[in-house]
Amino acid sequence: MALAAASLLFGVTTPSIPVAALGLFALAVSLWALYRSMRTADAREATAAGSPAAHMAAPGSAALPVASAEPAPALVPPGASDSASGAPNESVPTAPPAPRIPPGLEPDVVLAALRDATAHVATPVAAHLWLTDVSTSTLRLIAAIGPMAPGAQPVLLDSDDVLAHVHGSGKAEFGPIARLRGTAETSVLWRYALPVGAGDSHGVAAVDLRSESMPDVATLPAATSPLMASLAGALALHVARIELETARMLIDTARDLSRILDPHQVLIAALRRAMSLSGAQTGSIMLLDPVTGRLAIEVAEGLSAQVVSDTSLAEGEGIAGWVLASRQPLLIEDLPARTPAARRHGIRSAVSVPIVDDDGILGVLNVGSRNFPARFTQSHMGSIEVLGKQTATALRNARAVAESRVLYFDTLKALAVALETKDPYSRGGTERVLEYADALGNIFTLPDEERDALRIAALLHDIGMAAAGDGVVLADRPLSTVERALLKMHPQIAAEILAETPALRHVVPIVYHHHEWYDGEGYLNGVSGESIPLGARILAVADAFVAMTSDRPYRSAFSERDALRELADKAGTQFDPAVVDALNDVLRGGANRVPGSKR
Repeated sequence: MALAAASLLFGVTTPSIPVAALGLFALAVSLWALYRSMRTADAREATAAGSPAAHMAAPGSAALPVASAEPAPALVPPGASDSASGAPNESVPTAPPAPRIPPGLEPDVVLAALRDATAHVATPVAAHLWLTDVSTSTLRLIAAIGPMAPGAQPVLLDSDDVLAHVHGSGKAEFGPIARLRGTAETSVLWRYALPVGAGDSHGVAAVDLRSESMPDVATLPAATSPLMASLAGALALHVARIELETARMLIDTARDLSRILDPHQVLIAALRRAMSLSGAQTGSIMLLDPVTGRLAIEVAEGLSAQVVSDTSLAEGEGIAGWVLASRQPLLIEDLPARTPAARRHGIRSAVSVPIVDDDGILGVLNVGSRNFPARFTQSHMGSIEVLGKQTATALRNARAVAESRVLYFDTLKALAVALETKDPYSRGGTERVLEYADALGNIFTLPDEERDALRIAALLHDIGMAAAGDGVVLADRPLSTVERALLKMHPQIAAEILAETPALRHVVPIVYHHHEWYDGEGYLNGVSGESIPLGARILAVADAFVAMTSDRPYRSAFSERDALRELADKAGTQFDPAVVDALNDVLRGGANRVPGSKR
């Protein structure tokens, strides 16, 4: 029944919620329902609690047991007085008002009820709820209200903070935390903190009170006890929501990674998601070199270029090396006290997880924080560990696709080379057209699919020449009208051949239009300008440049300078001026020059 209530209350179906999240949702709803059913009795007890005999603690008491549905013993710090001057407090405690029942388990709503329940003692300026993170030995703020709400900096469990004391003792405590000086008067900021538990989750709730004198705190336990179930429910609700959101994000990540077919892009996407999950300032993915057995950084965020290039770790060396050796995740706080590298890079806390699947380990995923204590928790480490496994699967799949693509492309290249063997003047030309076209595609930042299509078109654009016959292709004389017509049909013939293969249909428009002119005077369809596919405009320039700089039966090869001059003369008529300019940049040794070309 509790699971069904959780499903209705939070708008999700039970099968979609992780088991841990379901348990916490059920606990939260059960606690809230229990408290609502006890509302009338609690209110009567709280009203009857005005008797000093019922609420005064033993002399010298400084802490309370964990509050429950029953009113807890009162809390009066040793030597309590009614003013800053130290005068003894002899006033009779007043009965707390009947507590306002929170209408729900939202942390802010429950904290507002806690604030109102203590307003009869002094002026409440903040109410806040903290969650214990055992892995980092800290309390983490999950909600806070009020004009003087505390910051989100985690509280160390071994510190002198009253919140840490309450966590350690399991008892409520009250004490001063600051003296506030104004223009006319001085007041003291007091904190009343009490432990909260919800299943496996524990934490501390607190309310900060501002008063010019020592508040009468004898009624605080009775005033806050009825809210303990709601506080526990708010804590459980927060944890369940975090786990549910993390589960959803990991499902989205698995789906997104499975769609990426480039191994490098898989790593970039995985690192960004890991940093988003954890709120990290730095991150890196290190891949294992199967030959050297060392880890090197493949992608990084927030690290200097020198760190990326210089970092190389053996198994067991450093944090990442330990993760590589153990195949286990690791969360470390206060790194400057542990490693010189952390001091150099300013990293204070880190999470490292293996990128591993059933087939073995591929590398290590690291995220880091420059804050201490960091906001990394055991939950963060668990989420990133799952992400590491997802990354391993996605990376292997992308590598397999990339290897298949290379094999497929090499097969097409072999076919193109075989076609060249008939013509001694065209041998090696296809490779050169491919290089120039690929370099130009890079300059124009073509999407991966379009760039692949351009590369295949560069290999197969002339397969239709076979239909014209060797007598036409290898002729060292002027061609007749019929022969020229046959020659002009080769783009259409090639396109028809490629269209018969579904995997090559995206190549057809480039091959079909690669003899169109920019001014519309070309063939086959006489289209012009931007109506010609960009891949076809690129291929036209690359093909023409290679043809001009190659020997032919009827002429010697042009020099590179003369060929560029010819292209420039025809820019705007036969060729796209932007593509001609890009080829000039390639040949002059720009950043995107053809691999292997000399400066």
